[in-house]
Amino acid sequence: MSAPNPTPMNSAAYAALYASAPAPAPARTNKSLAVAAAVLWGITCSALSLIAFFVLMIAVWSASSGADVTELLLWPVIVLAGAGGLLTLLYFAPGIRRLSREARFTLLGALACPAPIALALYVMTS
Repeated sequence: MSAPNPTPMNSAAYAALYASAPAPAPARTNKSLAVAAAVLWGITCSALSLIAFFVLMIAVWSASSGADVTELLLWPVIVLAGAGGLLTLLYFAPGIRRLSREARFTLLGALACPAPIALALYVMTS
């Protein structure tokens, strides 16, 4: 036998306590930061693709002459994996986590952009 409920709950109070939370309004996107991030990452990816083209061309020439190209192809992959891991850690860092998504991508694009551009310019001019 169950005990009787000594204080019945008001239905309005029950609804206020146990109702699902209202959905938050979606955050507004900052279009200028999104465009800046797209431009920075586009420049970075184009510089990386140019470097990858030169590395692959050197690997093909080396392989055709009979040289071992394992080390030549392994080091760029290791460097890119390390840079990607570092940028991922920075993306989830507590201080950066407070920024909006567009601001984080713009910041990471600004940090990732100079090294590939400098290397691509060095490769193209030497």
